[in-house]
Amino acid sequence: MSVRQASAGLRRVLPSPPLTEREPPPADRDLHALAWQGEVRLDAERAAGVTAALWQRHVRTGLLERALVLGADHRAGPHLDRPEAARRLLAHIDALAEAGLTPVELAAFAEEADLDHPGTLWALALLFGCLEARGVEDAFEAWLTSLDGSAFPTYRGIVELADAIATQPSADLRERARRWAARLEQPVLSAIALEVTPPGELPGDALAALARAQSPIVQAALERHLSRAPRGAALAAPGRASWLDVATPAFAHEVARARILQRDLEPLHRVRSMDPRAVAALGPYALDVIALAGDAGDQALVRDLAAGFPTTPRSLDAMGRIGLPSLFPRLLAAVGSDELHEDAHGALVTALGSRVARPSVKAWEEVIASLPATAAPTRLRGGEPHSPRSVIEEMRRPDLSAEALRVRADELLARAGRPAQVAWDAFGATLEGALSELARLAR
Repeated sequence: MSVRQASAGLRRVLPSPPLTEREPPPADRDLHALAWQGEVRLDAERAAGVTAALWQRHVRTGLLERALVLGADHRAGPHLDRPEAARRLLAHIDALAEAGLTPVELAAFAEEADLDHPGTLWALALLFGCLEARGVEDAFEAWLTSLDGSAFPTYRGIVELADAIATQPSADLRERARRWAARLEQPVLSAIALEVTPPGELPGDALAALARAQSPIVQAALERHLSRAPRGAALAAPGRASWLDVATPAFAHEVARARILQRDLEPLHRVRSMDPRAVAALGPYALDVIALAGDAGDQALVRDLAAGFPTTPRSLDAMGRIGLPSLFPRLLAAVGSDELHEDAHGALVTALGSRVARPSVKAWEEVIASLPATAAPTRLRGGEPHSPRSVIEEMRRPDLSAEALRVRADELLARAGRPAQVAWDAFGATLEGALSELARLAR
């Protein structure tokens, strides 16, 4: 990563003399006459120019706003476009350093940013780490502690922050983040520490204290931390809460997902038995549990689960990854929706392959009717029976984001029963390189 210290050599530039104010046209002038077109009156204040300092501040604000857009491209945009987004983002970081960005200005900008937008937290954390200035670590921590639970309706924001801390160049910031594990009064900081600390580095008493925490964010972070431990090196964290007691479906799903990756299939078994507590705890995320570890025998189950919840872009994505024929009528109905047709089309592409160019109920009905008849239902991925090979082949779709790839990788890791850290988020990491590593682990 190219990092520059904020330039101290910027000098004040004197503006040119202000433009003179024009006299108004005569009262009898025909304002619609062609001869008068082009004559204007300039506002005296706007014609007076601005100071160099104010102009530089506007430049920094523009660079920061574009950096957030590029952060969204990096996190949620097609993986194929990530190298170009990364190149442009690094150029913006260099420009911000030359323009004299300060921790105070960055913190003020972060306070006004729309944190719900994918990639915003990631880009802001990356900028803090790239800024070489005294007190930047304190400013970053102060900003994080100012965020309340409403900034994290799901676990996505914690992952974004942790990924950015792992990517940014400041070793001091990474070391400070690891020390946040004991900050139980600040659940966001504790969760970030669990994400950035490799398994095995936290002592048992620290894990036990974290297991007793009542925060859904910390509960999810701890389970994710444990799920990354090497196979055969189980970490002790006595007193872990049941995933059924986690406060919200989004965080209950994170805990259930991590348990399944640890080869604890209790969440899957409870969903399959339609346990009322499990279905209530997971809500619509129950479909994601089947997408992660289900099989062809879940045909009737997923139809009933899908019927019990509203159709949303996220649930359509899960239906596509499940890939069972009992869900195709629901997906076809959504293709005909004005609001959900693109999401339903993408889900059908996931299950059946790129056989229809644009959303079309009729075209997809023809594809489904042409599927070979089988004695038993089969999970499909990219038009092929669900298998590690078909999942990896479907992951080569150029439109998939890094997050979409990460979700699909979980299917392979759950099946293989082993943890892995595949570099989906690193600058310069190619898709083929990541898929090769994943294919090796999934064998």
